[in-house]
Amino acid sequence: MFDFKDKVVLITGAAQGFGRVLAEAFAERGAKLALCDINDAGGEETLAKVKAQGADGFYQHADIAQETDVAGFVAATVSQFERLDVAVNNASKEISGPTLDLPSEDFSTVIDTNLKGTYYGMKHQVAQMRKNGGGAIVNQASVTSSITGVPDNGIYGATKGGIIGLTKSAAIQVASENISINAIASCAFDIPNDMFLRWLDDHHISRDEAVGWFPIKRLGRPEEIAAATLYLASDEARFVVGEVLTIDGGFTAQ
Repeated sequence: MFDFKDKVVLITGAAQGFGRVLAEAFAERGAKLALCDINDAGGEETLAKVKAQGADGFYQHADIAQETDVAGFVAATVSQFERLDVAVNNASKEISGPTLDLPSEDFSTVIDTNLKGTYYGMKHQVAQMRKNGGGAIVNQASVTSSITGVPDNGIYGATKGGIIGLTKSAAIQVASENISINAIASCAFDIPNDMFLRWLDDHHISRDEAVGWFPIKRLGRPEEIAAATLYLASDEARFVVGEVLTIDGGFTAQ
C-alpha cells in the first residue's frame, strides 16, 4: 500500500524522532530520500539506516530558519534526483516556559524555525513541484495548536497554529496544479528522542502518568505516524485539500 518507488521525498528534521521514522518508512516503499537537519551526526545516522534498507539518498546540513539553507536544500535535491515529488516539513523547535515571561528572543527563535521554516519550505518546494507537474507536501503541526491553555508551551502552540493557517491557505492556492498540501496534528508518540518524550522528561512526568491523559491508554506507535504521513503524501490523497489529520489517541488537555 502506498507505493513510492523512485519518487523523490524530502524530509526536514530527519536526524531523530518523527523524521527518522518517516525516512525509514518511505525508504521501505522505494523512495529516494533527501534528508536535512542541523544535527549532522543524527542526520548521517538516519542516512545510514535508510541506505541499509537499499534506499538511494543524501543528507545535507540545513537550518530551516534560514531561507538560503532551505532554497539550497531543495536545489540540491533536484540536482541529485532531477525532481521533487514529496516534501515533509517536519523540523521544529520547542522552548518551554510561561508564555509571557519568556525572553522575547525565544519567541523569535521558535517562530523563525517552526513557522517561517515551514513557509520557506512550502515556497521553494511548490516552485519545484510546479515544474514536475505536481506533488504532495505534509506539514507537521501539533494538537497544542488547537486545544486551550497548554501549560508552558504557548509559543510552540502559536507556531503550530500558524502552520495550520499556512497549510490551509497554500493548499487552496495550488490544488488545481496537482499539488496537495495537508498537515498532521499529533501528540504523544513512543519514539526515541521524540519531542513529546523529551517534554515529559523535562517536566518530570512519567510515561505511566502521561498514558492516563489518553482514552486509548497508550502512547502512539511509530508505524501509526508513518501510516498517516504516507497516506497524505500518496497519489491516493490528492483529493484531500488543506486538511489537518489529528492523531492523538483522544488526548484531553491537562
